[in-house]
Amino acid sequence: MDLTLMGGNVLTMDSRNSRAEALAVRDGKIVAVGSNPEIARLVGEETRVVHLYGRTLIPGFIDSHNHFSINTLEPAAVDCSVPPHDTVNGIKDCIAAAAKDIPSGRWLRGWGLRTAAIRDGRGITRWELDEAVPDNPVCIMDGSVHACYANSAALTLAGVDRNTPDPSHGRILRDDFGEPNGTLWEGAMDLVYNLSLRAYMDYYGDDSAGLVRQNALRHVSLGITSVGDALVVPDAAELYALADRLGRIPMTLHQMLGAEGFFAPPRRVASGVSGHGNVSDRLRGGTMKLFMDPVFPASAYTRCLAHGETEEVGEIYYSQEEADSLVSDAHGRGMQVAIHCLGNRSLDRALEAFEKAVKKHGAPTAPFRVEHFTIASPEQIRRAKSLGVVAVVQPGFHFTGAERYKSRADELEGDARPIAIRTMLDEGLTVAGSSDYPCGPLDPLVGIYAAVTRRTRQESGAVTPEEAVTVTEALRMYTMNAAHAMSRDAEAGSLELGKRADMVVLSHDPTTVNPDFIRDINVEQTYVDGQLLYSR
Repeated sequence: MDLTLMGGNVLTMDSRNSRAEALAVRDGKIVAVGSNPEIARLVGEETRVVHLYGRTLIPGFIDSHNHFSINTLEPAAVDCSVPPHDTVNGIKDCIAAAAKDIPSGRWLRGWGLRTAAIRDGRGITRWELDEAVPDNPVCIMDGSVHACYANSAALTLAGVDRNTPDPSHGRILRDDFGEPNGTLWEGAMDLVYNLSLRAYMDYYGDDSAGLVRQNALRHVSLGITSVGDALVVPDAAELYALADRLGRIPMTLHQMLGAEGFFAPPRRVASGVSGHGNVSDRLRGGTMKLFMDPVFPASAYTRCLAHGETEEVGEIYYSQEEADSLVSDAHGRGMQVAIHCLGNRSLDRALEAFEKAVKKHGAPTAPFRVEHFTIASPEQIRRAKSLGVVAVVQPGFHFTGAERYKSRADELEGDARPIAIRTMLDEGLTVAGSSDYPCGPLDPLVGIYAAVTRRTRQESGAVTPEEAVTVTEALRMYTMNAAHAMSRDAEAGSLELGKRADMVVLSHDPTTVNPDFIRDINVEQTYVDGQLLYSR
């Protein structure tokens, strides 16, 4: 026996939510779960025995929607997040300070700027960035990952000037004279994002694989043992393949493949030209991701009016025919399909495409996924359930912006509900938890806290408390349900015989503490395939 963990409170997350005291691991797999005396009989001379002293052991958290390839570059980029920054000038100063340490001409990336939270109420302009960094191309990623801010050098390298038309699924913001002001929304972001990613990969070379490992270990320190990257462009796939060859991916990393540009239509993936993305045991693929609606300028909603009339507001990326074609092509060749839907109108379009694909090709082997499922009605939830869809939600969004989502649902009238997890579970829909980091908080315990308490970081009381779930339900969202979303439920998500020994030791039992304390629980150890990768 390689390893036993004994004297603990083991939450197995199996179909019965069974509890045990100990378990045993051999060759990275769980071979026994039971009482202390039962597991003690398996201890041999070479067995490593971990005494839990009453602490709680749970399956490793699975973050099923996370922009891992973007946040991998955070240590090599400039922190422009809001907070702690609160003004454009503050961000300008920190970018200028970082530029002093790099040679002329080298790309400089920043991350985390949020125009809605900054005191100025706007993004930083190209001319302000030019003042701060005159000799280097600059790309600052918006905290939403749906926009970026570029200086003149970056725009020139990307071929963006006053004569450049808005690309598909994107917008180049301009001043009163028609000159690009440096803010690139959605598909327009692709022009600069791809160049900056490629430049960082070329600069760091093989060392960029070390950034992948460092990022994975940051996730492991929060108890995350598996990640689904929610949009992998070809350069990011190349980075992952390099890291895999060099043995720098210490967890399971699941690629959701997109187009050459972040927001472009993934036609090459749908048609099979780009392949499935299954590289190794550590680096998985098999999923196509597409965006059905934007963040900027507004997501796609249907508003209910008087006398049963409706109004379409916001923008949507694909016609029904375009969506049907992409989904059918990918589903017909065995790819899992995941669709980003923020608004209720985009959700209708995605569900219609799923339904037509099933009629044409039969039920999927891997479940259809709707990413976010932010604003939905019970009728839409029931329709998703009938198609076997998994709702991949981000309870952390409730923690950071519950009032905003509630206001949006109220504006739409009808039966629109924000982040309606209780309703989803009551209707029998499978709900997987995730972070969408860097868009939302990375720590799964923050998401669990928000799902259970429906409280926010403002700590001003619960928002839409009727959608709260139990602690056990929330834990399942980040373990078994997330494993199902990634078609890994046969090997991960619970502590059962034959499954991978991906495990987390918590300082307290989330199911017995005061729910307000959940986000203060400590991750004390994290094991991946039975190997201790983090110890507090």
